[in-house]
Amino acid sequence: MPNKVYQYYKDLPSWAKGVSVVGLLFVGYIVGRKIYKVVFPSPDEAKNRQLFNQIDNEIKANENAGLRPTFQESNYQTFANTIYNSMRYAIGDDYAAVERTLKLMKNNLDVNKLIKAFGTRQDYVFGIDAGKPMDLLTYVRKELGNDYGGLTDYRVQRINADWKTKGISYII
Repeated sequence: MPNKVYQYYKDLPSWAKGVSVVGLLFVGYIVGRKIYKVVFPSPDEAKNRQLFNQIDNEIKANENAGLRPTFQESNYQTFANTIYNSMRYAIGDDYAAVERTLKLMKNNLDVNKLIKAFGTRQDYVFGIDAGKPMDLLTYVRKELGNDYGGLTDYRVQRINADWKTKGISYII
């Protein structure tokens, strides 16, 4: 087999040999970069991996303690998308929808599953990346807590108060 590949390569015109070599180098770079990122994650990726391992452990602990999710698994993904899409535009953000969605959570397990469904997502300002991808609570805290320079962070306060009355230990 290697002889056939070499024979095929040898019979190519010189420009095609160059294209083949560049293509192989590019593929090698892409594969090598992915392997490097897995072996040596950036501090942010390591932090996110640690956060989601912690969330998985909390989900198991809450289920073992008898908590049951209020919603189907697919609902948490829908909630996460609603929250993200309601905050991802610089003009026309729907912070009321974020507040309504977060107030649907009934227990810590619901919040755990929502955090997991949200994962980390990129924030944009007028279509331009604004910082690094963030987890749910960080993203909501940044968007709702800083609304008009922090003067109207009443939404965060209302969400936290709602969660506290339901016995949810998370704080935004």
